[in-house]
Amino acid sequence: MPHTNRRIFLKQYREGLPLLEDFGVEDSEIADVPAGHVVVKVDTLSMDAWIRTTLTPGSFHETAGLGTTIRALGVGQVVESADPALAVGDWVYGMLAAQTHALTPAAALTKLDLSNSLKPADYVGPLGLTTGLTAWVGLVAVADVKGGDTVLVSGAAGAVGSMVVMLAKARGARVIGIAGGPAKCRYLTEKLGADVAIDYKNADLAAEVAAAAPDGIDVFFDNVGGEILDVALANLAPADARIAICGAISQYSDLANVRGPRNYLKLAERNATMKGFVVTHYAARLPEAKAEIAALMQEGKLDLPEHMVEGIDHFAEALLLLFAGGHTGNLLVRP
Repeated sequence: MPHTNRRIFLKQYREGLPLLEDFGVEDSEIADVPAGHVVVKVDTLSMDAWIRTTLTPGSFHETAGLGTTIRALGVGQVVESADPALAVGDWVYGMLAAQTHALTPAAALTKLDLSNSLKPADYVGPLGLTTGLTAWVGLVAVADVKGGDTVLVSGAAGAVGSMVVMLAKARGARVIGIAGGPAKCRYLTEKLGADVAIDYKNADLAAEVAAAAPDGIDVFFDNVGGEILDVALANLAPADARIAICGAISQYSDLANVRGPRNYLKLAERNATMKGFVVTHYAARLPEAKAEIAALMQEGKLDLPEHMVEGIDHFAEALLLLFAGGHTGNLLVRP
């Protein structure tokens, strides 16, 4: 039987932040399933900062074509299969996009392991490629965090930032989180266990970071870029500090005029390193990451809060909420 799919597509490009009117919604029918393909009923979509970069021509992620469904990673359940590798009822993860039903090659999907009390949504959360696994790779594989390190995290109340805070604490680090507003700062200290929370909207950021890290920052995990990166560079530990560049959400609305680090000479002065990373380049270490995160979840030492938006029609609203920082924890859409 055909499947009715409701999807969100890009109607027009816009300089700066997109508006709701830049997105459209439509229904279509999936009548035929070619060999090697499956139909997936989408269960949960991950709202990630990289999606923003696909909405601008010439971005460093693949630009969305006008009329195409907005790309997004998600989990769902197979409802029709024309590939022996996946059966009806299997749960899968992949680029399911902003829609209720995805017709996609089976080879492009990963079958989920739901043993050990794991839930499908965990794979767009603590075990998600762009959330928990990204946090682990940046913190462990790139920044080589150690017990006793002072770790500074920007965008600390978001999905990746929240995971970095919890993972760093679990590994014995002292954690300073940067977020916007008193409520988010309370979330960092009371919910996630950060040692210090700095409200960049209502404080002298440079002074607060210097006071919170009098001996300097050993690890900086950056999700924001811009001024915050410069403040971190100015407050590095005397030797061997490590900076992991995960993202720069403060710069995504004007990619033609990205602000670079003004204090980069501190890298030479402090014998420090700064490295950008893409999680997929560390595929060989992802089993290690999954094992550590799953163990912490089962021990009750890691619990990533969710902010769930219901209904595919509200996908664009959720995306704008992400850009505005109007959430804490892992922002998700359930179609």
